[in-house]
Amino acid sequence: MKRDDLRPEAELVAACAAGERGAWEEFVDRFGPLLTALARRMLARRTGRAKDSDVDDVVADVFLALLRRDRILLKRYDSKYRVSTYLGVICRTEVLRLLRRGNRLPHDLEDAGRVPQRPGAQTPADNLLEEERVAAVQSLRTALAQLAERDRLLLTLRYLDGLDYRAIGATLGVNPESVGQFLHRAKARLAKQVPHLERYLQEVADGDS
Repeated sequence: MKRDDLRPEAELVAACAAGERGAWEEFVDRFGPLLTALARRMLARRTGRAKDSDVDDVVADVFLALLRRDRILLKRYDSKYRVSTYLGVICRTEVLRLLRRGNRLPHDLEDAGRVPQRPGAQTPADNLLEEERVAAVQSLRTALAQLAERDRLLLTLRYLDGLDYRAIGATLGVNPESVGQFLHRAKARLAKQVPHLERYLQEVADGDS
């Protein structure tokens, strides 16, 4: 199917949710490559590498999640957001589940905002830094829930998922050159709610530069 012949994203999701014949195959063909790229990037970010078998498992789990419970996730899709953004959220959940099954993450990482302890963090100073980081992540997750959807997605993709500007732009469907400006504004709004997180976000940004 030529790109010009592709039906609108929201229309395709609605067709899949309704069980329209052939719609699911079209959906898988269209978004499979995107999910593969997202899964590979998220796995590499959290584990340092992304095995092909793990990537395949995550992609399959995302597709299964979309079909479970009478396609409820497809029916819940809000067309004011890009499908790639919605799939990114589901993909992140399935990546965390895969890593938990392999005991490669603390079981309560997603719920409590905890992070793995850094290798060699055995001195009191190291432990204190780790505790401060855990507290900052917990505060960040709580604060994000109070922000507008776009700000929440931007900050989550950058500071919790660790995506670069190009990946964020591709996920949200915006020009990568505009991501920095959007992030700056989102951080400013976040800082008004929780000023102490501004230092943590700057440290993360400095560590990625």
